[in-house]
Amino acid sequence: MRVRDQDKQQRIKEAMVHLILREGIDGTSISKIAKEACVSPATIYVYYNSKEDMLAEVFREYSRQPYQYLMRRVRPDMGGDELIETIVRGCYAFSREHEEVFSFVEQCSRCPTLSESVSEEECSCDILDLIHSYQARGEIRSCSDWNIGAMLFAPVRFLASNRCTMASGEPQLSELIRMLQQLLLC
Repeated sequence: MRVRDQDKQQRIKEAMVHLILREGIDGTSISKIAKEACVSPATIYVYYNSKEDMLAEVFREYSRQPYQYLMRRVRPDMGGDELIETIVRGCYAFSREHEEVFSFVEQCSRCPTLSESVSEEECSCDILDLIHSYQARGEIRSCSDWNIGAMLFAPVRFLASNRCTMASGEPQLSELIRMLQQLLLC
């Protein structure tokens, strides 16, 4: 049995992400991933059963990263207005600092079979639990997790995805924060 090597596995993940962003999901094959990662195709099967399994596992892992990034920036003692601003600015900052991860997750989330295998609620549970505590304290309006995701995360993703068309994202980001605070704060 072959031994797993974390460095090789990371190179395989990164190669897959690069290829999917460059050639799409259908244009990416195990042989192309192996070549890009400088490993043999057989090596990939040490870590993953198939391209689909690998894609789902990496998508799940990378989908959690923005929420982990946010959790390092928020504090339970923040006021509701500060929490909303921190979440919005954090989401936007993550998209800029981790552009490849952001683009990969965005692309994969539009694939029905992948988006069914990784739920946003599963990845964002810590941040949602924090928001629930603000709702329980009466600082943030009570609404479904789906609507929280639609209101807080989707508009930031839109701005981040379209930032190349904006001279600067700051005015739009500040306006979005004010709008969300008006909408969500009690």
